Amino acid sequence: MRNIWITVMYDGASFAGFQRQANGLAVQEVLEQVLERLTGRKTTIYFVARTDAGVHAYGQECTFFTESSIPGDRFRAAMNAYLPLSIRVRESRDMPEDFSVRKQNTGKTYGYLFTADKETTPFLRRYVWAAGRRPDIEKMREAARILVGTHDFTSFRGNNSVPASPVRRLFDITIREEAGLFRLYVTGEGFLYHMVRNIAGALLDAGTGKLTAGDLRRILEARDRRLLGMTAPAAGLCLLKVYFEPVTAEAIEQTLAAPLWPWTGPLG
Repeated sequence: MRNIWITVMYDGASFAGFQRQANGLAVQEVLEQVLERLTGRKTTIYFVARTDAGVHAYGQECTFFTESSIPGDRFRAAMNAYLPLSIRVRESRDMPEDFSVRKQNTGKTYGYLFTADKETTPFLRRYVWAAGRRPDIEKMREAARILVGTHDFTSFRGNNSVPASPVRRLFDITIREEAGLFRLYVTGEGFLYHMVRNIAGALLDAGTGKLTAGDLRRILEARDRRLLGMTAPAAGLCLLKVYFEPVTAEAIEQTLAAPLWPWTGPLG
C-alpha cells in the first residue's frame, strides 16, 4: 500500500465545501470519484482543512492510500485529465506510509479579499466581498494586534463548530491595500469553524468605527459569539498555504509573495 500526497487548488464557488456532504457536491467527493476511475478502487482522501461552501484554496493538502502502479509524480497529470477545470492537482508525490498532512502540518495562511465598493467587477465577484464600507487600515491593524498570540477564540467560532478546544495560536495578521482592494492574511497553527471569516468581519467593523480595539479585546475575553458582528461572506476566503516546517516571518512573507492571484501579486 502506497501513501500519495497531493496539493490541490480549487475554485470553491460551485462546491458545497471540501469535505463530503449529504446535501451537495464537495471537492473531496470529486477527487475520490476520479481516483476510483483511475485505480478501479474506492479511495478515501485525507485532508488538512474543511473549507466551507464557496471558499477557495491554492494549497489544500491531501493524502490517499493506493495499490495502483501509477508513479507518485504522475498522479498529478492523471487526475487533472479527468478533474473539472475548477479543481487542479498542483503536485503529487510518494510519501512514507506514516506521513499525515493532518498530524504533521505546523500552520496555515488564509487570505481574505474585500473592497470598499458596494459592487465589484464581475470578473472578481466570486472572490471578493463588496463590503460597501471604506475602513481606516491603521485602525484595522491596531485591532488585529490584539488577536495575534494564543487566545481562547470562542467569540470567533461558528455556531456549528465541531467539539474542539477554542484555544488557538495566531502567528500573524497582515493587512494591505492595493488598487482599492483590501487583502487580509491570517496565519495560525489552526482555526475554528468560521474563525477567519469572523476575524475579517470584526476587523472591518474596527476599521469603520463600529468597534474599537478595546471593544475587540473585551469581546475576545468574553468568549461569547453573540457579542461579535457579522460573519464575512465565504467568497473572499482562500486557503493559501499549509506549512510543514516552522512558521516563521520569512515563511509567511514567501507565501504572500507567491503568485496566488488575486489574493497576492500585482492587480494591474
